[in-house]
Amino acid sequence: MKNTAIVVDNAFFSYPDGHEVLQGISCNIKQGEKVALIGPNGAGKSTFMSLLNGVSLPTSGAIHIAGMPVIKENLTQIRRKVGIVFQDPDDQLFCPTAFDDVAFGPLNLGLPKDEIKHRVKEALATVGLEGFEERSSFHLSFGERKRLALASVLSYQPDILVFDEPSTNMDPLNRRRLIEWLQQSDKTILLCTHDLDIALEVCSRCLMLSEGTFKEDGPAKEILHNRQLLEQHNLELPLALMTHELLTEKLRTGQMDEEHREIIASFLHAHRHSHGAEGHEHIHIHFHGHEHEHLHENVADNHFHSQQGEHHDHSHESDFIQHSHGKHTHHDDDDGHTHDHSHNDDKK
Repeated sequence: MKNTAIVVDNAFFSYPDGHEVLQGISCNIKQGEKVALIGPNGAGKSTFMSLLNGVSLPTSGAIHIAGMPVIKENLTQIRRKVGIVFQDPDDQLFCPTAFDDVAFGPLNLGLPKDEIKHRVKEALATVGLEGFEERSSFHLSFGERKRLALASVLSYQPDILVFDEPSTNMDPLNRRRLIEWLQQSDKTILLCTHDLDIALEVCSRCLMLSEGTFKEDGPAKEILHNRQLLEQHNLELPLALMTHELLTEKLRTGQMDEEHREIIASFLHAHRHSHGAEGHEHIHIHFHGHEHEHLHENVADNHFHSQQGEHHDHSHESDFIQHSHGKHTHHDDDDGHTHDHSHNDDKK
């Protein structure tokens, strides 16, 4: 299928003892798409990832990478296209120096020495390990080895990157650098993770694997905001959304003094819109009656604003949603008042 990176067609996988791990799963992932693979422990996520570059082969069904079937005869070409970054970096670091580990892939591609050196330098710089060329991976911290493992995959420049728990044991700064790199990358990316915050920031689509089948396949912003669905499969809301809910509830119920309300409201300025055929309704939290701009993180399409005050004009800027409010109109049956309202959303 044109412009499709991964096709999984009714794939089953069973271990030799007869235990069935995957039960007829199917999905298509487009070139350049960023997809989160989530699910509880034991769901079959690691097995699914191992099928994508032929570490394991399906018991039945078919898998295609860029139109090429994943079969024994194609494994060399498949593994040049699909790079897997394992959860435990020690599974893929085995050379005397960091340079050798990162050069291993390009060397096996038969590239010239100058190109290998260039790729090693570029890959190490990407993961923040400049100057580590002669260091031994055995003397690095777990987080540094994790980044070195990523560099060892980036150096042979696969079209598809598969990550198993990429943010585990990373310090906050390098976790943020990883997120920014993933956001900017034009590669096809599959993130297998229990860190649902990184999934929410990076991925536009989410696959939920549980009990060997895909239970959900849809927009990440919908699945990762669905508390009931996540909890049914032993998962929790992303921490950012849990914090948002907690602070918003405290603002709504007045469980703090006015000074703290103002501080949190100005920091949070959380909003959820409920869009429908008849428009949307919302409440605003504002403690300033002037035109202003807000820089904030991504928010859901359904959001509400709690408001203190009458009319206001402001605009929001975000990496994900930009919108402005002018006068607004809505009816409230409880207090019988009307506001004029106009609302424009421009998605970046």
